[in-house]
Amino acid sequence: MQFFKFVKTKTPSFKERRGISQIMGALLMLAIVVPIGSVILLNGVIEISSFNNSMSNRVEYRNNGIQENIIFEHIRFVPTSNAVEISILNIGSVETVIDRITLVNMTNQDILYKIDSLSTFNPKTLSIKNSTELTIDADLAACCWNVGSTPTAHEYKISIITSRGNFFDTVARPYNT
Repeated sequence: MQFFKFVKTKTPSFKERRGISQIMGALLMLAIVVPIGSVILLNGVIEISSFNNSMSNRVEYRNNGIQENIIFEHIRFVPTSNAVEISILNIGSVETVIDRITLVNMTNQDILYKIDSLSTFNPKTLSIKNSTELTIDADLAACCWNVGSTPTAHEYKISIITSRGNFFDTVARPYNT
């Protein structure tokens, strides 16, 4: 028994045990990291969601722009005035809003009629498969409108731009109107 006296037995004391302080440190770090991480994660999810929404809106807008199609049914130059009557038909699968109209004399490149702002022109909405008639007051070149005579050979380019940025044009002459 004397032998056990010389052998030192280690009894654990509270100062030598560090497990509790490591657990407390880990819990403290977890208490700090979780709220900050959840805020960052939530912000990221919201940003990704708004990005997806904006991309889907752009794709839908471009798809609608591709589906726009307008044809000119008839162009009539009214002999008694400077009015030009334009009959157009929407053959696309979406409604079309006419934003700008331009009438250009092709022989001398004079712009006879131009609407380039929404404040001066009430935009026309063409429903699907509907036709409409636009009457514009243009400063046409002097033509001979007498009976039995033919008008001068001026060509006029009529251009229409829609609110989606699509461009439609045709060339017309004031003959046999």
